[in-house]
Amino acid sequence: MTMSLPRLSVIITVATLVLSACSAAPPTSPPSSGLPSLGSGALPTAATSDEPGTSSTPGASQPAGGISAACMATNLTDLKNEGRLTLSTDTPAFPPWWGGDPDTQYPNEPEGGSGWETSDPYSMEGYESATAYAVAEALGFGPDQVDWIQNTVFAQAFRPGRKDFDFHMAQISIRERRAENVDFSDPYFQANQAILALTPNEITGATTIEALKEFRLGAAQGTTSFDLIEDVIAPNVEARVLDDNAAALQSLRNGQIDGLVVDLQTAFFMRDAQLEDFETPDPEATVVGQFDASAQSDPVGMVLQLDSPLTACVNEALAVISGDGTLNAIYDEWISTGQEIPFFE
Repeated sequence: MTMSLPRLSVIITVATLVLSACSAAPPTSPPSSGLPSLGSGALPTAATSDEPGTSSTPGASQPAGGISAACMATNLTDLKNEGRLTLSTDTPAFPPWWGGDPDTQYPNEPEGGSGWETSDPYSMEGYESATAYAVAEALGFGPDQVDWIQNTVFAQAFRPGRKDFDFHMAQISIRERRAENVDFSDPYFQANQAILALTPNEITGATTIEALKEFRLGAAQGTTSFDLIEDVIAPNVEARVLDDNAAALQSLRNGQIDGLVVDLQTAFFMRDAQLEDFETPDPEATVVGQFDASAQSDPVGMVLQLDSPLTACVNEALAVISGDGTLNAIYDEWISTGQEIPFFE
């Protein structure tokens, strides 16, 4: 069997990610990235963002480049569990946002495991897990002072009511309607939506938003991916709303939809790890294209209980890890792919 160089490159890339995920030790220096950094020029900041739900109020007497005394772990009095940081994400937890092996007992994990599927947030691997632990460290919490609880319904995290977590991370976009029910931190990621399709489907030839109107599209319910279908693409064929990304991927496999709308990083993972069959000469799936910020601005933030006293402190910690290069290093390690995906016109 003859294999093309791009195909071989994908295999090497996936193998490299698997090997990287098996190593608990962080690299001594982050790999270089051809993508924009997550520094102040790439993400909206508290001072410039017009997204609702973010806070620009820091804690009192903040030292330059550090965390204010009021926001240090030893002084936080409004935590869900005294002296501990209680965090949350969805299960299953998918790469590249989360990493590790659910069957591995990590040193900072409760005895007997955590019961996660696909990945394990206690591994401290993956973009969101690594970011969560970096924020925790900036606040003064060690890995053994961080607890994780599971969320099984995506939208539950930003519904009204009391929260059992201090903050939740699951690629949740900051939106005005959501910010009526919860607090959002400042953004820690700017997501682009993309369309994933099975390679034989005619949608892979689409290069414009107008061309996408003739295809049946799908996305998980309650997501900005589905909002983009309705508000930006406005297809002539009724879109299919699915329970979650797992159901959406199955719908794509079954041929019930022509294209699946997800964020770009999730599209890469689905293409390379969930749909790819390396025994065949051609790729099973294709990332058809992506949408730029003019189509949909999609800043991602941490979710906290409405009017949480912790929100300003989390923003301080995000400012610290953004300013010292930690967030950019995490991006380079877990998100950057170097792949050029065209933008829909």
